[in-house]
Amino acid sequence: MDKNRFSAWKRQRGVATLLIVLMVGLAVSVTVAATIYSLRGTQSQQLTTHSATAAQAAAWRGVEALRLYLLQVETSVWPGWVGNDAKPVTGLEALGVRAATVTSVAAAGSDHYQVTARVTGTAGVGNALTTATVEVVYDVLPGSGTPGTPPVCASMPKAPMVFNGDLDYSGGKLDVTNAVDYENIVVAGNLTIGGGSTARISGCVKGDVSMTGGGITDNGHLYSEGSIRIDGMGNPSGTTLWARNIQIGNGVSGGNYNAIKAGAYAVGVYSGTQLIGTAEVGGRLIPGTVTGDTPWVTGTVAPLNSGHVVVTLTDESQFLLDFGKQDSAGNPLLRVDPSTGLLTGAADAERLKGADDASLPDGLSFRSTRIAGGTVGLATLTVGQLWGYNVTVSGWSGKYETLWASGTIAMTSGTVKNLLGGGNMTVTEVSVTGAGQLAGSINKSLGNVQANQAGATPGLPGIPYCEARVKPVDADNFLGMANYAFSTVDGAPQLTIRNVKRANGESIDGVYPLKNPNAVQLALLQELMTCNNTNDKGCLNALQRDGSWLLHGVGKMPAGVLWFDQSVKIDGTSTEMLNSIVVRGCDDPEQATCGGNITFTSAGHRDLIAPNFAGATRVCGGDFYPSNLCASRSQFVEWEGQGADGKPQTYQGLPIANTAVIAEGGASIAGWELRGSVMLGKQLSTSGATVTIHGSLTVGSNQTSNTTISAGGISVDVPSGGGLNLIPVCSTGSSGLPASPASASVQWSRYL
Repeated sequence: MDKNRFSAWKRQRGVATLLIVLMVGLAVSVTVAATIYSLRGTQSQQLTTHSATAAQAAAWRGVEALRLYLLQVETSVWPGWVGNDAKPVTGLEALGVRAATVTSVAAAGSDHYQVTARVTGTAGVGNALTTATVEVVYDVLPGSGTPGTPPVCASMPKAPMVFNGDLDYSGGKLDVTNAVDYENIVVAGNLTIGGGSTARISGCVKGDVSMTGGGITDNGHLYSEGSIRIDGMGNPSGTTLWARNIQIGNGVSGGNYNAIKAGAYAVGVYSGTQLIGTAEVGGRLIPGTVTGDTPWVTGTVAPLNSGHVVVTLTDESQFLLDFGKQDSAGNPLLRVDPSTGLLTGAADAERLKGADDASLPDGLSFRSTRIAGGTVGLATLTVGQLWGYNVTVSGWSGKYETLWASGTIAMTSGTVKNLLGGGNMTVTEVSVTGAGQLAGSINKSLGNVQANQAGATPGLPGIPYCEARVKPVDADNFLGMANYAFSTVDGAPQLTIRNVKRANGESIDGVYPLKNPNAVQLALLQELMTCNNTNDKGCLNALQRDGSWLLHGVGKMPAGVLWFDQSVKIDGTSTEMLNSIVVRGCDDPEQATCGGNITFTSAGHRDLIAPNFAGATRVCGGDFYPSNLCASRSQFVEWEGQGADGKPQTYQGLPIANTAVIAEGGASIAGWELRGSVMLGKQLSTSGATVTIHGSLTVGSNQTSNTTISAGGISVDVPSGGGLNLIPVCSTGSSGLPASPASASVQWSRYL
């Protein structure tokens, strides 16, 4: 495999999802893990007609498996296959095929190919061994159209904790440790924290924040596109609050904050003289453009050269201006003329929604019409920078290094070093030790403060942008990476094994029925896994009546990626599971019982450890090992990705193996320790002891999902180094444009 590329195959539902094609050089490798074969309908009739012995039946199973494989070969591959050189076919042993060879490929017109092959089936053992060889000619018409693009399967999470919905936390634990250069937590809805004194968070919220307990991480921050209201929490140190409005009640006093800031100018966005949209912008009003009395509200804004601004056009298209982006030379892409407020470089803005070909004009200007938020109220605090529009300080003896307000200031008591106000100020007992200027009046004389100073306004900080977008979870994007795929075909359970070898290098790839396996299949399944406290060797009874899967009392489970076509429950383990678990939902996401959920019960258990977290020695050095994850018996495969600095970087261990759980549905977890990231398409429920995740947690990737944590709680420990922060968030890719489907049929056959 080219280590620079890895991907899941095109999205397919049902049986066809298990068709995987691999071509290396001139050899055709058909793994039985990539083929579903069933003796039903017309296929069963064909076998009955052509086979008189078990060996002949095995040969015809191989003929059909090869036909299914030929359907999957890309159109562009066929011209290179034309010729009489033999191409061995491997991986059909589980079907009873001893040998198979494509002997020739010939062009049959401009769009057909004639494929000749020999397939030898076997049956019996020892003196009872029989063989049968079929020579067959296929007529193949490759599909036409444009090829699709593969999914992209490596992405950094937005934060160690991402909740696509509201988060209501009132008990247990909620914290993130070892996060570096991260938001600790991202919430796409509202954040409510009540009680839960162990809560320590730092991050951003799209909605409102309400805190009556818990706390904020020292030297961290809490940003909100809505309002922050705090009525009780543990005092932080070195924290920054930034929001639309901020209210800190009397129950919170004495905390040490780096900054508390709120408010923006609500502006019309202009291209030249044409109004094209709206935004909320931080910055300063240009004096010569201002209309109206003090405090200033209307005029042209020279935006701050930092942060983000969302521009909404009149057709509802949205674009994100990122003032931190730079070109290849390290120069900022967005540039602001402070004298005119003109912003250039906007044509490179990221489109958030709207037509694919929509873009912003390169040059924009912003005309303020009103104030967005900007109300700050607090009691007694120590703050480095206090900045808003209307600022009220009701407590006594607070200390404020800088107090900026573009509107009014009402202050009972405290010490201010530097003061700048764009409106009037009323005070009771306030000391200003440094310079102070006000555009409006003050109710009593303060030393060092000059009132009625024209243009004395600090502007506004803007409103933070919380990057809370999530990528959807699609289990089929990971099927090609799965080593053990549990699926149901026509009501019958089966296990498809792919990319798995014994310690001696022998492949065990194949399709193994979990209902009535033959003696050889049963022996292998019993070597691999045990369930029900060793009473179910081979985990033959894992499929439940409702179509879900149950791994109860797991005593043995091979290392690698486990894939389930419906919900799965892990109910007790006596061994550590060295696995990544992927769970698919049903085809119709509108169904209430669609599933795709994973449950970890409170029954006695060991840990679930993702392969990359377990280490190459444990994953690759066992009796069976996943060959797609392992370059050798002691080393993981390598792949080329992008480092934090944007430069190419080589990683060991495929990203899929950094995850403990990927589920299209939700998860219910009772006190487990999961070593690996967790990605959920829907909701999360916790109970019992604290759930500890080494990696990251994403909730609600497929739909908005509100989360309530009232017991147990969650602790996320962020790993570092070796690419372990990467998780395989897959895009859906493109299925291409097939103008006509491929076809392959048997034209001629004979026994040799």
